[in-house]
Amino acid sequence: MDILNQQVSHKKFGVGTVVEQTEDAIFVKFANVDKQFQYPSTFQKFLALNDKILQEEVLKEAKQKEQEKEQQKAEIRRDILLNRTSEIPQDSQDRPNVVFKCNYCDGGKSDTLMGFHGVCSDSIIQYNIKVEKRTWCSSPDCACLAYLQGEISRYALESQMDYGGFVCYESQMLREWKAMAGVVQKGERKGAAMRLAQVQANSLCILTTREPYTEEEERLIFAVFLVDRAYDGDSLDEGFVSTQSRFKLALSPQEAKKMPFWKYHANKSKVEKAFWGSGLHRYITNTEAVQILSDIAALKKGTEDEALAQEFLDVFCKVVNTSVEEAGRPEGVLMKRNVRV
Repeated sequence: MDILNQQVSHKKFGVGTVVEQTEDAIFVKFANVDKQFQYPSTFQKFLALNDKILQEEVLKEAKQKEQEKEQQKAEIRRDILLNRTSEIPQDSQDRPNVVFKCNYCDGGKSDTLMGFHGVCSDSIIQYNIKVEKRTWCSSPDCACLAYLQGEISRYALESQMDYGGFVCYESQMLREWKAMAGVVQKGERKGAAMRLAQVQANSLCILTTREPYTEEEERLIFAVFLVDRAYDGDSLDEGFVSTQSRFKLALSPQEAKKMPFWKYHANKSKVEKAFWGSGLHRYITNTEAVQILSDIAALKKGTEDEALAQEFLDVFCKVVNTSVEEAGRPEGVLMKRNVRV
């Protein structure tokens, strides 16, 4: 789309004019500086066209290009996996399952949904920035910080997401059913894409969070899904897992409180201490994954998700060639400490 000579806004540099445009870049002249930006992806995070109709069209273009790029990556990834695993007997393969540590997000929260489906409430935006000092939430590039500082309105913040723009991973997690490995936020490698190792189709993805003012041992599982797209990541793009299958389950706030992550998992050292560290993801065994799905299936009895939860458990057990009986009882941190859960 031709946006030459159009006015754009940047929260740091102010209003500028697009003075040059190529297939994948634009050059903007601001009052005190000239800047180059990637096109059209920059309109998902950093720039906004003053012409709202054009802004919406550019965001649609960015979304389409993003989907095409992810589809190409997924196809490449599937080809690689097929080549790697074609000579390995199915029952000898160990599928790593991945757990993500997510900042708490109450966007879209209801009696049936923990959140993670929209922009956070004002109180949680303030909590994540002022109290927890979350790295992305506190970044100058984050729209939530701009809102908290009065630089943009609540309407502008919500519109940025509604029109396909990027706010944060968490706000769209249960809308897109996609979890990203993230980028390095500090140190010499700041900005470098993080990778996911060995996750593949039919691995289980577990999404976890801590509610405000709770400790690490109170980390909750709020959703699970069966991976059907996985990308390790490279030097430019971070790794991700996602699903378009029906094997995905979100837990209600009350259900999530009955699914403490540390009931199922323990660190290799200091097995009685609930400690995560700075990484955004970690891996768990098939046994732990089956235990989690088994408890979710029990929680979902009597709900509209009952049949799906049981089928999800049955299918996963077949994939990893085990059973609920073989998985046995959880042996995580809380169980080792005899904490009642």
